[in-house]
Amino acid sequence: MKTKKKTINIGIVGSGGIARGAHMPGYLNTDGVKVIAACDVVKETAEKFAKDYDIPHVFTDYNELAAMDELDAISVCTPNSYHAGPTVAALEAGKHVICEKPIAGNAKDGQAMVDAAKKAGKILQIGLNQRFAPKSRFLKKVIEDGALGQIYYGRAVAMRRRGIPSWGAFVQMKMSGGGPLVDIGVHELDLLVWLMGCPKPLGAAGHAYRKFGDRKDVALGDWGMWDADNYDVEDFAVAYINFENEITATLETSWAAHFGNVGPSFILGDKGGVCLSPFQIYTDKHGTMVDITPQLPRNNEDPHTTEIKAFVNAIREGAPSPVPGEEALAITKIFDAIYKSTKTGTMVSLK
Repeated sequence: MKTKKKTINIGIVGSGGIARGAHMPGYLNTDGVKVIAACDVVKETAEKFAKDYDIPHVFTDYNELAAMDELDAISVCTPNSYHAGPTVAALEAGKHVICEKPIAGNAKDGQAMVDAAKKAGKILQIGLNQRFAPKSRFLKKVIEDGALGQIYYGRAVAMRRRGIPSWGAFVQMKMSGGGPLVDIGVHELDLLVWLMGCPKPLGAAGHAYRKFGDRKDVALGDWGMWDADNYDVEDFAVAYINFENEITATLETSWAAHFGNVGPSFILGDKGGVCLSPFQIYTDKHGTMVDITPQLPRNNEDPHTTEIKAFVNAIREGAPSPVPGEEALAITKIFDAIYKSTKTGTMVSLK
């Protein structure tokens, strides 16, 4: 059902870096939107955020923010393990929600969020912004047109030689729910699975390693030293994933590793393949192998802004979620399986 309101009123829960760097710029660049409430457990942080962006209402309790009748929707920008609380509260209060990636710190919390959205009949969109990049949108159309034929394999790669976050609670399991798997691996795996048509995952085997994060004797990158004393997440993970329709995928992701060029993410089909970076399509034409380099138009809009615009448009048009919670939940179930496989040394069923 379309909303007749001229202005969509937004509240933001969590007033830290992702709110400032992604959500707020997105709303400021979207017509017919006004952010009227901000919340953070640290009162001074919420007040500073509100002052910087001329936001009239400030809270330290997300339940109070969610109860505001004036609000239409809420951005959840809290640490991963604290996504479920404000999201469920907002949905139960009749608000639409865009929540940062991953959907939650674990699949149980993510399921609660999906269930709440379904019960409320409201949008739950997860902030997997790589889906909104021009290259991703173009490639989605190429695949849907059948250019790759039957897809049977994909490789997702999100690797840093030395890029352990030196800010916030990224390196503590109780706050983040994981390391590079849930931070950067989530983007690359989600993009891969989305491009392949979101096949249902059947099982996963993998291993999450901690080789650098809890040490102080390794070379530093541009971000400087992290909190090695409280580091308890992985810094490298690898996985093998089975999907329905005889599709398989592998995932490699790291914040820290000794490596040079490990190669890009790619997808293989029986009629063609695609390399995501550098962007290239491979196929056969008239008995000859052909390499195609698409020339996409320049688009300077940040994918974070594009995803915010998609969220607002879905609210206005009464459209489905641009990034459904169910699809993001499937990725988190895979991550839970990888962590379990690390302990058991076996393939973990997701049926």
